[in-house]
Amino acid sequence: MPLRRSERTGRSRTPREAHPAGLGAGLLALLALVSGCATATATSAVPPIAAPPTTPVAPPKAGTGIAELHLPIEQYMLTAVQSVQFDWVRKAATGSCMKRYGLDYPVPAKPGPDGPGAHAFTLMNRRYGITDADSAARWGYHLPQAASAPAAPEQPVALAAMPAAAQTALLGVDPARGSRVTSYQGKALPEGGCFAELDRVLPGAVGGPQGPGNGPQGVVTDIKSASFTESRSVPEVVAATAAWVDCMKGRGFDIPDPLKAPATVTTMKDPAPGIAEIAQAVADVDCKDRTNLTGIWFASESTLQNAAIAKHAKDLAGVKASLDSEVGALGRLLEHDWSSPTPAAL
Repeated sequence: MPLRRSERTGRSRTPREAHPAGLGAGLLALLALVSGCATATATSAVPPIAAPPTTPVAPPKAGTGIAELHLPIEQYMLTAVQSVQFDWVRKAATGSCMKRYGLDYPVPAKPGPDGPGAHAFTLMNRRYGITDADSAARWGYHLPQAASAPAAPEQPVALAAMPAAAQTALLGVDPARGSRVTSYQGKALPEGGCFAELDRVLPGAVGGPQGPGNGPQGVVTDIKSASFTESRSVPEVVAATAAWVDCMKGRGFDIPDPLKAPATVTTMKDPAPGIAEIAQAVADVDCKDRTNLTGIWFASESTLQNAAIAKHAKDLAGVKASLDSEVGALGRLLEHDWSSPTPAAL
């Protein structure tokens, strides 16, 4: 789906937030979901980061848990829990808008601070490959599953399965012709339909999935992407990677790139990991600990990010102000009674 610039902020909407200017029958067949969890990635070329500051970040000690490591750019991002909460608020605002037109839109239960959001994907999770020894021993390269039977997963709203009337109110367009619709059953229908409800009542909420500046053309996304790419060529990271490769060869695994290690096992598409997969994953984590590859890589990327943050201080100051505003509004949004009509502003 093409991205669309926000008229209010000038930031690009992410695929999760984007709504099409027109939806013909052919495009409807391709648009499977209205809401999802995709994370935007940078699509434009990113200029190289300037030379790092004179004082590089010291690597944490080998074996430091990934949960204890936070890259400098994370101060300009929503936390994983906050991202999940803002996702819910957007769905709740959409549902509230749909009710004004006599239409139903499923809204999941409000996420709590200790719910699934607390364990959502974070920036550091597997950024440098698998790092958790316990997970490797139990799940190999597979993503860990809940120990007990989880509740039925939330089912995304399938746009094509919705009645034409609901599609019209949701997106503000005629689903058959793809043309803009300005009213529904005698009531004015704003541009973007109900899916843009949160953007209208809280323009500051228009941003990437992890906060302002995280969209495909945002400065935060650019820094995250460029620092990761350039960190792979830092001499200390190159040397630590080579040491990891040698360590893995000593365990019987010839893998030239730690990020491609999962692709070398044959059981990744199976529901559960095989014995060989677990053995390789355990060796992978152990070799990372022995060479401190994760710590060295984290320190190198942090140094690059600090340089980029200093270089883009003015832009990031604006991002931080917007982020603080969003976080300040989050409590009000979570406590608002979304079963009532949406207010003009929050």
